[in-house]
Amino acid sequence: MVVDVDKLLKETVKKGKIKIGSKETINMIKNGKAKLVVISNNCPFSSEIKKIAEKEKTPVYSYESNSVDLGVTCGKPFSISAFAVLDDGGTNIHKIII
Repeated sequence: MVVDVDKLLKETVKKGKIKIGSKETINMIKNGKAKLVVISNNCPFSSEIKKIAEKEKTPVYSYESNSVDLGVTCGKPFSISAFAVLDDGGTNIHKIII
């Protein structure tokens, strides 16, 4: 089954609960609230986020494009380098990490 990642990300941002930004993402991972982390390919804190996520056993999805494209995909008028999914809103976003 082919998953449309961009569509799934946009639905999750719209229907679910997320925290946008590297610092917010790190805080959500450390607090055990992040169910999944999405990182753009040019995120300046990607190695730190991945390290913390691995320690806390939080799945990470590396978005293939940059932060500007991730922002557009998520329907936001700004770039997004990273965001944490706290509640997927029924979108089953975990499919992208399989």
